Amino acid sequence: MAEGTPQYHFITGLPRSGSTLLSAILRQNPRMTAGMTSPVGSITNALRIMMTQNTEIRALVDDDSRARILRGIFDGYYSDHQDKSVIFDTNRGWAGRIPELLHLFPDIKLIATVRDPAWVFDSVENIIRKNPIRQSSMVKATANIEARAEAMLSNEGLIGGPLGHLQEAVFGPDSHRLLLIDYRALCLAPDKALAGVYRFIGEEPFAHDFDNVEYTQEEFDAALNTPGLHTVKGRVEYKERQTILPPGIFAKLSARQFWNGEIQSKAARIIIPDKTVTPVPARAEAEV
Repeated sequence: MAEGTPQYHFITGLPRSGSTLLSAILRQNPRMTAGMTSPVGSITNALRIMMTQNTEIRALVDDDSRARILRGIFDGYYSDHQDKSVIFDTNRGWAGRIPELLHLFPDIKLIATVRDPAWVFDSVENIIRKNPIRQSSMVKATANIEARAEAMLSNEGLIGGPLGHLQEAVFGPDSHRLLLIDYRALCLAPDKALAGVYRFIGEEPFAHDFDNVEYTQEEFDAALNTPGLHTVKGRVEYKERQTILPPGIFAKLSARQFWNGEIQSKAARIIIPDKTVTPVPARAEAEV
């Protein structure tokens, strides 16, 4: 990395698993910037495809040019943040594009927030129920809860898509570039979780204020007809509650967890193992 050039790192993982919360915390550090999902992932993916599949463009743009153009998208989008030492770009698809990211930025690390998929779906259902006279763009209008769960778990679904990318990253050859942070660990012990992040990316620690964390993207959430989707305000804490999912659906989604226990991966993890078998997790007692 050239002197004065920001270091890019990436936030990825599952939806409703704390990526916006993590970004809101990181933004407190004046050396860093982070936010909700940016358009950079979609733009670079479309450009990469166009530059390699369009016959005329492919004849005029070689690999070196493609890399410069793709890097230019990052620098252009974050041109107002070139004074930062570290820029985190967020996209759930980055976990499936690690070789590409390493080609563009050889020193990158990825932070993946994770959460029991059953609680991810439960969170989506809860936030939709808070806006009952709006039709959220996240779900089909006529689908019942079982159909919504199936759609979420499909390969192209809100949960299934990122889950597949995450498995590819965790068990792939570049897994040492990845740090998994469990949602409960982030909420129950944010100081330890952030200390782990700083160690992982090789940055000096920062004294974050976990009692006053704020971030919102009201216009984006309104466009999805799902207000409050990316709103963080107040103290970092974990609130226990009863799930609103039927037991069978909860169990089916929860079974898709793969990051707890012993796994054959070099990925780093900040987790609190959930030893319960009921839909309502007990207060965790294990160390982060």
